[in-house]
Amino acid sequence: MRIFKLIIAAGTVMGLAMSASAQQQGGTLKVALSPEPPSAVAGVSGLGAAEILTSKMFEGLFTYGFDLTVLPGLAASWETSDDNLTFTVQLKPDVRWHDGEAFDSADVVTSFNVMAAANPNLAVIAPQVASVEATGPLEVTFSLKNPVPALAHGLSLGGMPIIPDHIYGGDAPFRDNPANDTPVGTGPFKLAEWEKGNFIKLVRNDDYHVDGQPYLNELFFVIIPDSQGRSVAFEQGAIDVVSASNLELFDVERLAALDGAQITDKGWEFFSPHAFLWVNNEKAPFDDPNFRRAMNFAMDKDFIRDVVFSGLSTPTKGPIGSKTRFFDDQTEGYAYDADKARELVKASSYDGREIQLMPASFLGSSWSRLAEYQVQAFKDVGINASLNSMDPGAFLKRLGDRDYDLAQMYLYQRADPAIGVSRNFLSIAAKAGSPWNNVAMYKDAETDTLLNGADGEVDNAKRADLYSQAQRRIADQAPVVWLGELQFPTLYKDKVKNLITNGTGLSSNFADVYIED
Repeated sequence: MRIFKLIIAAGTVMGLAMSASAQQQGGTLKVALSPEPPSAVAGVSGLGAAEILTSKMFEGLFTYGFDLTVLPGLAASWETSDDNLTFTVQLKPDVRWHDGEAFDSADVVTSFNVMAAANPNLAVIAPQVASVEATGPLEVTFSLKNPVPALAHGLSLGGMPIIPDHIYGGDAPFRDNPANDTPVGTGPFKLAEWEKGNFIKLVRNDDYHVDGQPYLNELFFVIIPDSQGRSVAFEQGAIDVVSASNLELFDVERLAALDGAQITDKGWEFFSPHAFLWVNNEKAPFDDPNFRRAMNFAMDKDFIRDVVFSGLSTPTKGPIGSKTRFFDDQTEGYAYDADKARELVKASSYDGREIQLMPASFLGSSWSRLAEYQVQAFKDVGINASLNSMDPGAFLKRLGDRDYDLAQMYLYQRADPAIGVSRNFLSIAAKAGSPWNNVAMYKDAETDTLLNGADGEVDNAKRADLYSQAQRRIADQAPVVWLGELQFPTLYKDKVKNLITNGTGLSSNFADVYIED
């Protein structure tokens, strides 16, 4: 058996103890949050902003280092059987829910059955889990149909937030539970007040299961609807922390140069945001690979990096990002080549009809500028494109209904291709309903064989080879239009300490964040 214990965590705890004198109890932290999440309960919304909020109140079994190493969360230790079909987790003792009830293995079983089994992030992994059983008060056993080497990375807060069995263990649908208005988690903070459109106030959980933590007394998520307003708030000190994803990217460098400001690009290793255009492969002319390749060649990714995203992106070669496990840097991407794009347009079945691009303008003005560039770039190679703008709700509904031509998007890769990549390119995920998984409706038998093989391969060398083949196959088929690996630095005041401590960054629990006077 392969056994993972609290070796790393013990070192971390020792380090914290040694430096405890430097950490100060008390204080208030103010963090910009946009868009405003629909719920404070983990798992209700797939928005990144929702995970930033809920991660302070709810926890997962695991968290992750900057190098994507699996670290303990509510799991104390874990082991995989020799046949790779049983995954057993020992839970941390002496953990209590915010309402005082004890945390135990029944909570994990309910969390999987209620939350994880239907989570879009686990679209590939969850079907491989035959059962989840409480095999002891603090022991949970996952029985697998086939090996799932990415399971520990999948059982993150975003994949399986741990929710209380005594509240959600009944037959009532999770989303209709009246307890959703008063979230109960195990995290270091509790919800105190939510003034819609203004702020969300969290307060210290005095019974948190790590002695002495959290250090903050209060944590405010400040809702500011426009990026310019968030810039002004940071500049004037009304907020202490803001992600570049919530700013005009051209403003990041100026804000980072302010007296008392700090900036870091750490904390996005687990998520590795990947920007692209969804392409509706079921509709003509997008069912023609030559036309899809032409659209890829038409995109000047260096221009997108330098002008649209103000240097905060990296041109991407295909479906797997460079920070994600099993990235193959030899995959041949689509370097900008307008002449090649024109040749492929002429060789395709495209008849000159107008195609519509749905911009994700709600993500910020950079996306509006990107859409304007894309329309012009397509026209330059003979593709008649126009914009079709709409509000976020209508945008996501159109994606869920597969009622679109092209649509901007970025998604998280979540450390392992079996979690954040396969779900977008496997035929089994090509079905209407979700605005997240295989919205392109891409179906390719060879890709299915390669991804299914890689997702279940326990030998890392063999797994890497299968993912390399899959990357190259998908890149050649061009089911989407790749744009770039996004970089979202975090800006914060220098009085804020221990803000970014692992690979989940702003979506970590902030238990060890403190304010230095």
